Amino acid sequence: MLTPVTFKKHVGRYNPGETAGFLPQRAAQYIASGVAVAYRAPKTTSAKVAEASEAAQALAEAQTLKAQMEARAAELDAREAALAEKEAAGGAPATSSEAGSPPAQGAKTPAKK
Repeated sequence: MLTPVTFKKHVGRYNPGETAGFLPQRAAQYIASGVAVAYRAPKTTSAKVAEASEAAQALAEAQTLKAQMEARAAELDAREAALAEKEAAGGAPATSSEAGSPPAQGAKTPAKK
């Protein structure tokens, strides 16, 4: 099994910043001589995974909202079509005395003494 190291100095064909794998004995020699350090995986991998997870969740929420909006639009279209049919059939548009309108306000009476 190879042991990865990251070079700090130029050694042979390896430049500073490059990572290579060696047998454990050779990797230990490079580390002991100070020309390389033990390889550490970048922490950005977990951050990228978390970011991708958040993006997937946001996409799912957006798709849910889109479906809800489409359902509401379809419901509104159906209500508008029903109203148009009613008006075309000779039905009068809603007046203030029909259900759903505010109640008529009565005359104010003087306070009792």
